[in-house]
Amino acid sequence: MRPALLASLVVIAATACGPSASVQHANTLLARGDYRGASDYTEAELSKHPGDAELHRIRLRALLGLGDPGRAVADYRAWRAQHGGTDDRKALRTMALTTVWQGVTSPSAALRLTAIRAIERLEIEELAEDVGKAMGDDDDAVAAAAAVAVLRSFGQAPDVAEQMLRSDDPRARAIAVEGIGRKVKRLAIDDLRPLAADPDPQVRAAVARYLGTVGGAGAAELTTLIGDGSAEVRAAAIAALAAGGGGGAALPDATRFLADESLAVRLAAVALVAKAGGKPALEALLGHADPMVAATAAHKRGDRAAAVAVFDRALGASDVGTRAGVVNLLAAALPQDAAIARATAALADPAPAVTLAAARALAYLGQYGPAHTALVAIAANGAPTDRAAAAAELARLGNPAGLPVLIELAGATDPEVRRAVVGAHLGAGAITAGLWGALADDQAAIRLDAAIAILTLAG
Repeated sequence: MRPALLASLVVIAATACGPSASVQHANTLLARGDYRGASDYTEAELSKHPGDAELHRIRLRALLGLGDPGRAVADYRAWRAQHGGTDDRKALRTMALTTVWQGVTSPSAALRLTAIRAIERLEIEELAEDVGKAMGDDDDAVAAAAAVAVLRSFGQAPDVAEQMLRSDDPRARAIAVEGIGRKVKRLAIDDLRPLAADPDPQVRAAVARYLGTVGGAGAAELTTLIGDGSAEVRAAAIAALAAGGGGGAALPDATRFLADESLAVRLAAVALVAKAGGKPALEALLGHADPMVAATAAHKRGDRAAAVAVFDRALGASDVGTRAGVVNLLAAALPQDAAIARATAALADPAPAVTLAAARALAYLGQYGPAHTALVAIAANGAPTDRAAAAAELARLGNPAGLPVLIELAGATDPEVRRAVVGAHLGAGAITAGLWGALADDQAAIRLDAAIAILTLAG
């Protein structure tokens, strides 16, 4: 591991006496890149000074520098057990930061891309230098993400980002469009509008989303893109027009998109109908053959009493996605008593996705008893990913039954379950032994996900 990185991660609390001699020497070893020496030295010193938290953090850095996350996590677990079972947030942040740095320098382009995007989102200044270096990455998507991440702080970043608009890799072009549009806003219109004709749909969709943020400057392009052969592009363009991307221009007739094969397109079309015709146009959709279209229109129309019959029809749909979707809208769309009654009935739905949605709706509506009962049952007896989702919701609601389930599932043999559990911690809003234990997972992607989750939750 690069000495400068570990040196940058050394955060020593300011005290009247300053750092101890042991800490100073251990930091010197780290700065030299002597991770074996730092590991051996801190191990010996901790046997004499077992309560020195900063010395222990340096040991964790040394172990990670040696590429031994399993031993680092084991040492952290032992330290935690010896000190009352309380987490050392500084130590966790150090391990997480180092893991993210390892993602930036990973042989896997996918991991490099994930790490760089997380660094931008979380504004991790300690790793900005490494992100800047990644602008020269052999993978254009990684280079584009790096340039976007440091667009305002590295002088060459705007040039690299602009170059990525012409990359042979459509992922890089899409990343550059999104990032430039998000950070440069309307000033980028002349550079980004031509990419509405890009041969790749992910690029055209990124342009459509951008054009929805700049008023009417891209109205002509959006009007063309709503007829695109890609459902992703059509949905993005229709949503952009509904968000005001058409400016003051006349809006196209959206009714032809209400029967589109893509649900995303159909729902975007409802928003465009509302934009163009207001409540009368939405009222005409309440009897639409697609119950999800009808329920969405009823919600947007805002007449809660009139929406009840529309939602009852949707709740009887054969499609699980429709039933779960309308349950998610109950609290916002129906009178409270009607919403509570229908969410309670939905607890008996055979599909776990609907039951979970119903429990969340009841919790939002203040019906904590039935919500907790349903969530506890799913957390105990559901499929692993459903158990994780229910446990996360329990934890979010303050029910102590949720966290032990997450810790248990973190040890699952299936890596997809372990990865889902890491994500569930974000919903739970909690750091558990299952989450920081994942920093030693045998899957690099899970280690990186865990590190990002810890940094997100630890602040």
